[in-house]
Amino acid sequence: MKTRIKRAALATIAALGVIVAACGGSTPSPSTDGGALPTARIAIWSGPEAENLRKTAAVYTQQTGNAIEIEEIARDGYADKLKLDIVGGAADYDAVYASADWAPVFIAADGLKPLDEFIANNAAPFLDTANLKPGIDNLTFDGKVYGFPSEGDTAWLFYRKDLLEAAGIAVPTTMDELLAAAKSLTTADRYGLVIGAVKEEIWWDFMHYFFAFGAELYDPTTYEVTANSEQAVAALTFYADLLRKHKVVSPDVTTYGYSGIQTALAEDKAAMGVEWMAATGDLTDCEKSPLICDKIAYTFVPAAVKGEWGFGGSSWGWMIPSTAANAEAGYKFIEWLVGGDGAKEWALNGGIPSNTVALADSAVVAKVPQFELLAEAMPYRHITPITTVSDQFVTAMVDAASAAIAGSKSPQEALDAAAAAIEAALKDGGYIK
Repeated sequence: MKTRIKRAALATIAALGVIVAACGGSTPSPSTDGGALPTARIAIWSGPEAENLRKTAAVYTQQTGNAIEIEEIARDGYADKLKLDIVGGAADYDAVYASADWAPVFIAADGLKPLDEFIANNAAPFLDTANLKPGIDNLTFDGKVYGFPSEGDTAWLFYRKDLLEAAGIAVPTTMDELLAAAKSLTTADRYGLVIGAVKEEIWWDFMHYFFAFGAELYDPTTYEVTANSEQAVAALTFYADLLRKHKVVSPDVTTYGYSGIQTALAEDKAAMGVEWMAATGDLTDCEKSPLICDKIAYTFVPAAVKGEWGFGGSSWGWMIPSTAANAEAGYKFIEWLVGGDGAKEWALNGGIPSNTVALADSAVVAKVPQFELLAEAMPYRHITPITTVSDQFVTAMVDAASAAIAGSKSPQEALDAAAAAIEAALKDGGYIK
């Protein structure tokens, strides 16, 4: 669904700790002269994505002769660095790797260049934006495309097929079945399930349960807040009860995030767990997870109602700052990266393309079998709504889930508070009166 942008209140921009600078000069207009392109400077955060980018960019340079300079920035400071540069009008980068939910603040500050003119005038034969759906819709605001999607992932239910088979239990497809299986598989040595309820990451774990129950933060058309709906309360009650009532997860899950979930599964401390798909490689690698590598499998996160799938997701993308010195060079690279040979290279080097053709490529599926399932999962993914005040939504849901897990508030009370905070954020952002 394409998203509408409303300019945030001045306080929203000021909260970034910058004064929005006027953009001096203009970016080069798209051209089709076919001449050599200047070096494109690309920003990305440190870690596997940066390593992948270096490998993939080398192939691009080999194929095109166009040079790419990569600036790898520490993960902890990456969001602040990008926001300071783009909202502040710096001309440091020709393309950046950024979370889709940062885009509205960038756009409100006139910090991003729409790609539509480039797409119309410069599109290579290999670029078909239909192959980038639905991810490209998360980067389309007021009818304009501001980025190309990447890393459109989700989570799987990882389960121990040997334990389920030994207990005569079918792979869970509903939340009720998941709970029943978790109870049956909990022993003195192993919990039936694992969750990641550390405060810093709890929304990114709870969201899979939230959306599985059919909940939404608000109506995307009317902006009516629904974060405390019957479905939302049922989701948080289910989630908190895993620890507080049913005791099918370790009491230590309040210190677990992504790595904690992965470790519990890898070390045979939990029989099942909802975990981001990025963990698949390590969990099925017999050098990294020797205890369970040949015993673990994965499938869709169970639904509250059988067959009515819904689970969380994230959405990143490649964007061009409005002050980019070499905007066309940056565009040409990201166009190739998501639409051409680069999409396949990105996948083969460990990335997650949002190009459905690349996901279904036989060589890619042979190396990364889960991409075949990801292609099926794409229509059911939900991400945190993308607005200028999305960070406030996340904070509200973090507080709600944490309070319910701790028992300091009932799920209803926690979500009532979250709903009030989300409504206030929407008012602050100018989305509702």
